[in-house]
Amino acid sequence: MKKIPFLTFLLSIILLVSCNNKNSEEQLRQRELDLQLRIDSFANVEKEYQALLQMKDSIVKADSLRILNDSLSSVVKFWPQHLAGRWNGRLVCVESNCSDYVIGDQRVDTWEFKSDSLNLYADLLNNKNQIVRTYNAAFNGNNIVLSFKTDPAVSKTVAMQTTLSEINNDKMKGSHTITIDSDCTAKFTVEFTRPSSNKK
Repeated sequence: MKKIPFLTFLLSIILLVSCNNKNSEEQLRQRELDLQLRIDSFANVEKEYQALLQMKDSIVKADSLRILNDSLSSVVKFWPQHLAGRWNGRLVCVESNCSDYVIGDQRVDTWEFKSDSLNLYADLLNNKNQIVRTYNAAFNGNNIVLSFKTDPAVSKTVAMQTTLSEINNDKMKGSHTITIDSDCTAKFTVEFTRPSSNKK
């Protein structure tokens, strides 16, 4: 008889443990489900974070490109298309106190308006298309100023400046001044026209 209470006690413990086991399994499943929901939620937050990082990077890159383009456009200089290229130049002396130039003297030259990544310039060419002289150039949208100076070390210093104030697609007019040794000056009218092969 002693065995029956003991068996009853043992059976009740087994039942109690098995019931607790079912509850534990259910709780464990619920915890796993909650954990998976949290993992999924975290993964979504991570995706949103990565998308925001990519958007930030693209905005930074776009800003960097804009700043680079702005700085390059302020540094890189080009002649407008209607001014770049070859021009025939005709100079007529209108005033001179130099022995080298007489009023009425005329000159016809070929000029080529060029640019590199930093500067505007114009080459004066001879009849063999060889560069005789290169003028530094400045263009403000209304006027073109071409300037040349010989090296100060040479015995005869010469400064030349051409100012073109009437600018059209196929004709430009202005003045040309030559100063020699700072004590004689010759002034010219200048007219540039497009060579017939360059006209459109």
